[in-house]
Amino acid sequence: MLNPPNPAVHKTSPEFLEHVMWNGLFFGLVSLFTPQASLPDTAAMKVEIEQFAQVYSIDTQRIHVRESTMNNPSPFLTNSGIKACVLHVNQHADAKRVWSHFLDSGHEGAEPAFLAFTSAHELTHCLMSEKGKRVTAKQALQEHLGIQFKNNVHFEETLADLVGLAYVQKVMPEYFEVVYRRVKSIRTDFSNRDPEHDSSRALNTHTIAFADQMFSKSDTIRLADAGSR
Repeated sequence: MLNPPNPAVHKTSPEFLEHVMWNGLFFGLVSLFTPQASLPDTAAMKVEIEQFAQVYSIDTQRIHVRESTMNNPSPFLTNSGIKACVLHVNQHADAKRVWSHFLDSGHEGAEPAFLAFTSAHELTHCLMSEKGKRVTAKQALQEHLGIQFKNNVHFEETLADLVGLAYVQKVMPEYFEVVYRRVKSIRTDFSNRDPEHDSSRALNTHTIAFADQMFSKSDTIRLADAGSR
């Protein structure tokens, strides 16, 4: 775990976490010969945040975007705590190579949909750091799936994938199958090497719809508000 790279985020609780969805992609797949894909800048990510907030209930005042250059293969990293959540866009060369590999779906024009998925995935981590949200959502998803998650990382990575896919289905439905197949393939391929990030068993249309229902502004059942009841 990296130390929080920006002092604006205060480590206020033991639940201050850094979330990374990219662990498995780097090992064995990305080399110095992998092309470097361009990553969005902070302005583009702020637009993504505002668009996400139009669909799902999230406190955008807590969220800050930073461009960083970390010696880390993850193109996006999220530091989240009770008071704030910082989304880092990592402009390191290795991170750009990982992003390039993730985008390599064979479908031209799908990059905005992959960015939408990734933004929603990372923002779900921010959402889970809001007071009372993690416990309520974890219990609901475990009951829905009939499983016990290995730990909070496994839970949040699974939920973040589900919300990311639900978001793409809403805002760019024409690319949903492309993104879904890519995410499912990556999670399945690295399930043994990276079990905490293995969401593959949960990635089905019924559970995606369930995750969407928990946080969607348009639904009557809003587990995102349950922590305050």
